[in-house]
Amino acid sequence: MGREWQRLKLLLYSSSNPIFIDANVFLDYTLPNREFGEAVSDFLERIELQDIDAITTPIVLNEVSYILLLQRGMVILDTENRDAVRSRIKENSHFAHQCYDAVDMFNEFISGLDGLKLIPVQPEDYLQASDLGRNYNLLPIDALHLSAMRRCRIRDIATRDRDFNRVDGIVVWSP
Repeated sequence: MGREWQRLKLLLYSSSNPIFIDANVFLDYTLPNREFGEAVSDFLERIELQDIDAITTPIVLNEVSYILLLQRGMVILDTENRDAVRSRIKENSHFAHQCYDAVDMFNEFISGLDGLKLIPVQPEDYLQASDLGRNYNLLPIDALHLSAMRRCRIRDIATRDRDFNRVDGIVVWSP
């Protein structure tokens, strides 16, 4: 039996079924991406207008927030050293507040996406994630996303992560 996955263009997504949104889609929008930004912006606008039912988890939003926090700190400090940014956030409240401005802006953006629903990650998702990670050679975070998707019977995922191409029974939509 052949693989049951497909990889399709995100702009073509028009299903009435919900689609899971991976962190890189949000990052392509919030950290402007010349290659994928326009497609992602159009897709997220359709979620905002409730033309698309989208689902994600607090884990995904935390991934995005962490990256935005570090990116903001690297810009302020004019460095590529993430350890220096992490240390400075812990030591300097003014710097931490400046970095968290990026997270606050993202949170405001997320709250305006009326077609986006957050689903909790359940204990059974963590247990199933190990098996999924082993079966599909996924990193733990991706296996956790897949586990939550399966629990909620979500077959579509918006992502640029090619690791999901190895997963049977899902449709990968990429910008």
